[in-house]
Amino acid sequence: MNKNQTDKMYVVSHTHWDREWYQDFQAYRTRLVYLIDELIEKMERDPEYRYFMMDGQTIVVEDYLEIRPENRERLLSLIRSGRIAIGPWYVMPDEFLVSGESLIRNFLIGFRQSRSWGVEPLKSGYVPDLFGHNSQLPQILRGFGMDNTVLGRGFLGDADPSEMIWEGADGSRVIGLKLDEDRLYSDFYFFMRWPFADRAYEYNREELILRAKDMLEYKQKRATTDLLLGLDGVDHSEIEPELPAILKTLNEAGLGVTFVHEHFEHYLRDLRERLGDGGTLNVFKGEQRSPGYSGVNNWVPLNVLSSRIHLKQMNANCETLLEKWAEPWGVFTAWEGRPYAKGFYRKAWEYLIQNHPHDSICGCSIDQVHRDMVYRFDQSRLISEQMIKEEFRYISNHLQPDGVKGDYLLTVFNASQTNVDQAIDVELRLPPEYAQATVLPGSGGAPFRIYDQHDREVEYQLLEVKRGVMSHTRPYRDIPDADILDVYRVAFHGNVPSFGYVTYGIRPIVSEGHKPKQYDAPLMAPLYRNPAGSMQVNAHTWDNGRVRIQIHSNGTITVHDLHSGNKYSNVLLFEDEGDVGDGWTHVSPTTNEVYSTAAANAQISVVYGGPLQTCIRIQLNMRVPDRADLEKTRRSETFVELPITTFVELTKDDPIVRFRTVVHNTARDHRLRVLLPSGLAADRYYTSTPFDLVERRIQHPDYRSRLQSDDGGTAPHNGIVAVNDSSCGLAVYSNGLYEAVVRDDEPRTIAMTLYRSTGNEVLTNGGDGGQLLQELQFSYAIRPYSVAADREHTLWRERQLFAAGLRSITRKAGKPLYETPHRAEAKLPAAHSFMAVSGAGLIVSAVKESEDRPGQYVIRIFNVLNRPVQGNLAFDRALQSAQLLNLDEQPAGEIDFGDRQITLDVKPKQVITVEIRIDRI
Repeated sequence: MNKNQTDKMYVVSHTHWDREWYQDFQAYRTRLVYLIDELIEKMERDPEYRYFMMDGQTIVVEDYLEIRPENRERLLSLIRSGRIAIGPWYVMPDEFLVSGESLIRNFLIGFRQSRSWGVEPLKSGYVPDLFGHNSQLPQILRGFGMDNTVLGRGFLGDADPSEMIWEGADGSRVIGLKLDEDRLYSDFYFFMRWPFADRAYEYNREELILRAKDMLEYKQKRATTDLLLGLDGVDHSEIEPELPAILKTLNEAGLGVTFVHEHFEHYLRDLRERLGDGGTLNVFKGEQRSPGYSGVNNWVPLNVLSSRIHLKQMNANCETLLEKWAEPWGVFTAWEGRPYAKGFYRKAWEYLIQNHPHDSICGCSIDQVHRDMVYRFDQSRLISEQMIKEEFRYISNHLQPDGVKGDYLLTVFNASQTNVDQAIDVELRLPPEYAQATVLPGSGGAPFRIYDQHDREVEYQLLEVKRGVMSHTRPYRDIPDADILDVYRVAFHGNVPSFGYVTYGIRPIVSEGHKPKQYDAPLMAPLYRNPAGSMQVNAHTWDNGRVRIQIHSNGTITVHDLHSGNKYSNVLLFEDEGDVGDGWTHVSPTTNEVYSTAAANAQISVVYGGPLQTCIRIQLNMRVPDRADLEKTRRSETFVELPITTFVELTKDDPIVRFRTVVHNTARDHRLRVLLPSGLAADRYYTSTPFDLVERRIQHPDYRSRLQSDDGGTAPHNGIVAVNDSSCGLAVYSNGLYEAVVRDDEPRTIAMTLYRSTGNEVLTNGGDGGQLLQELQFSYAIRPYSVAADREHTLWRERQLFAAGLRSITRKAGKPLYETPHRAEAKLPAAHSFMAVSGAGLIVSAVKESEDRPGQYVIRIFNVLNRPVQGNLAFDRALQSAQLLNLDEQPAGEIDFGDRQITLDVKPKQVITVEIRIDRI
């Protein structure tokens, strides 16, 4: 078939609905209500206005019905009849600033909402305006039964064919509908509607037909079949009531093409028939995030990764709370008899995902929008923290810890798939009488000892004490009870199983017969003091048995990997440059003076030291320009102090060096980065993105000079940046930081953006919200490693534990505290693992209850390796059944399982979902 002999143009009416952006949510919702009011009226009285698409989202229906509940049946009738298409997303999200699990949950909500209203969602991966596309989206789409996607930005070339194949990291393929680089999702709108915004179509018939000819000629050049797609809509656009008349006019004009007002899925159905197996289409593989050569709407805003960084940090924290703590421990406690709190988890996800549209999470909207986001993050966090508290309390209340003896029980929880067998850092909460019994204020000792389940004393290091911390409980059916507690932070060698916990006994150090506050008590018993030994070698050198660090007078660090012998120098250098851009893009002023701490005078102190854990504080006062000046062509000549304090933490025998950097941001219009030179002869580096570890070039390709924007090749990551040569490597782990690059310099420096301060806002005179004039904290770490097979697994697994950490709870022995009605027999052992996963490369992404089948549980696992992996899922109790699911949680096949174990065969980069039914013990 000659593709130039066009048969039909499918005109799909829609609106592109940014829920919040240059206006706040409530202003946009007002417009949405008026739009849908008019749409309902038009569709009910004019059957020729046949179809409308709600931008691939379901939340717009939810937002509308909150204001117009009286129109519920009218709207749902049009949806159920197929005239209004909704979903598949709950909200259309950014693809790099949220976790892979968040993308799946977004679809799960969108699919379930659609079905609750009596329809299947639109079966298209509709992402027409996102700022690039991650490598695993094709697999995610296939997992929800979608074989196609609508794509805009992110492709290198211009005038790419309208149809192509996009292949994901695992080999999954979808049909890609590549939109116009200039008009994007609005080609029909800009050709046929916009020119007549203030003129009547019926009086400009000849011009209408001429414009239609131009549109057909333009689109035919890029089409691969005789079918054309025309998208009739633009940002927040209302309907065009005259569209049926316009199409009638065009069909009567003898253009040789039939114009039909159609449902998008009808176009897809006919396109599949024309394409067959798609063998003649161009194939694009993996991540698509190029800024492109040309096109008004083909540029990719690269620096949304670091705008309003506090929002990214809140998001990462909320994702960790839900994915690693609240839901998995909700499952484990359900196995022990506690009702699974599905409604709470769902609400926490909804609050969280409502912040995932690109103009929201990317930080490129007006200040009001981003203030509203903080509330939603808070609600998601508060729900998760409450559920975690209840789950831990449930475990603690139902312990029967034979062998653990003490006045108080300390239970330490591990949310990761890694068995932790090293020095750990936990909190204990004890009543003040412990201290009043034996400890003089400021004595440096502790009034208790710790014992394991075998009644062996556990040597610990006291790190910090907070006296008189107010705490309250609310026993079920009782009034609140307030307590004043002392909070002790201690380090000791712990062994905490994966997806499990371990319990220790706490006993006071008192002489026999002594009573707290007793006047005639015997002399104070000897205090427990920190164990002997120190990591400190000399004034500025520390050695934990795995790495040795030397801190220099300018605050930089030299790190010696004691296993490989490799040395990493000038680590922890800070670099500050001007930024006169906005939420989308970093723009350097014409005269851009760049400052660093290379010649700084650091103040170095030891916060605490000992054989198990050491913390060193490095204080810097960096002088930087206070803002951009002279019409923003240069940085100001007025300077301010930028205080930067970094806490460096070493743990015994741990290869990870942890950093917590606190910046009191006093400057505007700048970008602060931390530099971590690797010193490695490498030409590639790797960053983690949803369900993948993507390889990237360090040397800049020649074509970059032609791109619309570049910013030195900055790349997205969601917690891992790694570079290595043939034998050694250096990885950086982080929480809530997303922008980095490995520079094409001799030391192959990892430059990680901490934050950007910008004042330019969309369609306003600017604001201070994006300047982040506040205290900012950043959590990251470096991990020297030796190059070995399956190192990707080690990096992912360690970073998972770095993000989640360990948590603990303390309660009085023999006195459970019931704050909810949920009770069960006290039968849990002192230490326990509910689940374990084995197999190099296999990473657990989710543990949750099934969306549709109460009492059945879902475990999602992905393979980070480029090779097939065999492994096992082991459980602490017998399995009644097990099966494979797709990502929509529909049955997808059988899986081998035994009494307490499932055998896994996972393809390269594959994401698999398993559903189980268990026996309760």
